[in-house]
Amino acid sequence: MFEKKVALVILPEIYGINPFIETVKRKYQALGFHVFSPNLLLRSYFPYTEREEAYLFFQNHIGFGAYKDVDYLMEELQASYEKVIILGFSVGATLAWRCSGRGHVDGIVACYGSRIRDYLEVEPRCDSLLLFAEKDFFHVTEVQQAVFSKKRVKSMIFPAAHGFFDMYSESYDKEQANKGWQYIDEFIDGVIEA
Repeated sequence: MFEKKVALVILPEIYGINPFIETVKRKYQALGFHVFSPNLLLRSYFPYTEREEAYLFFQNHIGFGAYKDVDYLMEELQASYEKVIILGFSVGATLAWRCSGRGHVDGIVACYGSRIRDYLEVEPRCDSLLLFAEKDFFHVTEVQQAVFSKKRVKSMIFPAAHGFFDMYSESYDKEQANKGWQYIDEFIDGVIEA
C-alpha cells in the first residue's frame, strides 16, 4: 500500500478486456491502485483462436490513433490523482508509448509493444519501461537500440515469446513473466515515490 492516490490504466492487447487483463486488474486493485481499463473494442473480448479477426478489428475500427482518446483519459485522471501510470500490453503498449510524449502521464510500462518501432520519433516526457519479447516477429534489438539514447527510457529484452506475461495464452512463460513482474512493480514503485 502507499500514501499517494494513484491511477493505473491498463491497456490490453488486440483481444480486449479478457481474463488476463481482468487478472492483472485484480492484482493491482488488491494493492490499492485505482485501476482503469478502457474497453477500446466497445464489445466483448476476442478469444485467442480469433487472433486474425481481433487484429483486423483493431486495424479497421480502432488503430493506433486511439492514443489520443487514451491521452484524454490521462488528462482527466491527472485532475483527480497524484500519479497516473499506464501499463500496456502489445497494441496497448504502443498506445502507452505514444501517450508518453504527451505530458499527461507520470510513467508507462509497455510490454511487447511491437509497433513502437513505427513511432520511434516519440520523446517520452515521463519515465518509461519497455519490455520486449526476444521471440517476436520484428528485430527487437534494433528497436531497443533506437530507444537506448532517449531520456527517461529503460528497455529490456526477455528470452520469451510475444505474450509471455499472459498466463492464459500458449506464449506464457512463467519464469520470464515472474522476472518481468518484478521489474514492473519496482518501476511503478519508483514512479509513485518520485
